[in-house]
Amino acid sequence: MKTTDITLVFQGAFKPYVTREHENFARNIRRTRKVLPGARIVLSTWAGTELPPGLALDTLVESEDPGGLAPLKLDDNKANNINRQLLSSQAGLAAVETPYAVKLRTDCFLEHAGFIDHYREQFALDGRERLLASSFFTLDPTMFERLAFHLSDWFQFGPTALLRDYWAAPPMSAKDARLYESQEHVAGSTVFERKFRARFAVEQHLCLHFAHARGYTVPRFLNDVSDTVLMDYQRFLAQDALLLDPWQIGLRFDKYGWVGSSAFQRMNNLMHLDWLALANPTLAGIADPAPLHALIEARRRQKALARRAFHHSRALHGLLFDPKRARHPLRRLAAGLARRLARA
Repeated sequence: MKTTDITLVFQGAFKPYVTREHENFARNIRRTRKVLPGARIVLSTWAGTELPPGLALDTLVESEDPGGLAPLKLDDNKANNINRQLLSSQAGLAAVETPYAVKLRTDCFLEHAGFIDHYREQFALDGRERLLASSFFTLDPTMFERLAFHLSDWFQFGPTALLRDYWAAPPMSAKDARLYESQEHVAGSTVFERKFRARFAVEQHLCLHFAHARGYTVPRFLNDVSDTVLMDYQRFLAQDALLLDPWQIGLRFDKYGWVGSSAFQRMNNLMHLDWLALANPTLAGIADPAPLHALIEARRRQKALARRAFHHSRALHGLLFDPKRARHPLRRLAAGLARRLARA
């Protein structure tokens, strides 16, 4: 695989200036081009978008904005942009002519291309073409948000045909976007799961169609964690995906920089270490696997403790996870315990 075999598809809204949130879309493209010289760059955005002079693109794809849906969560006021994301991703990937592609957002960039080395190493081990994705936000459905087949859409890399298949899901309907306005969440739903308005999370909507077409048993509802669903999600990740942490990919996503330092999110998501335990339990190809086995075992213990703590503190979740009560002494105590657990 050469860099000339890869096309980078930047997808999403684009502004030609530095925004009040200090987002610099043109810089993101320029920095990424330096990291992957020889790779082609496609910008897939909306009709009428203004571009700054001298922006080095190989292809510009403009689509008509399909509009947003009702907010994804009941306590949110931002539009659910899944259909925008789907349309512009499909249009951008349709313009790719190289055998491999990267799909990333316009509000992030690459500071190195380590994902290529990891992909090559894994392919040398098992010869499988996979969908490489970020560990943040690939949720662990045994933890706090039990959403199976929630594969991160921050960054994805793989054969172009595979990415096109992944992004071939149909639009989300207005009915599905508002399902939990008129229907109760299933009994036993966690405080996080009860926030959802839509039938499925955005990442689930994408992944479910892709995985179902490949014969996997997928969730029937948002937090369906039946044994068969969990088993097939693990099998899907082991056989068809490769999870890397953002720093392994080379991905810089400053808007979500806080995630990497969040003890909660490191437990809530499936990190590269978790993926190794699923996909390569014997750690083939590693000269001395003993230290890595020790890390995996320590990680399992951490997650088991966090899972039990979350279960037994259920009566306090309304307080512990209320963003308006961030300074409450009990919440601060729980945050300190979570940080110590993450370091254990």
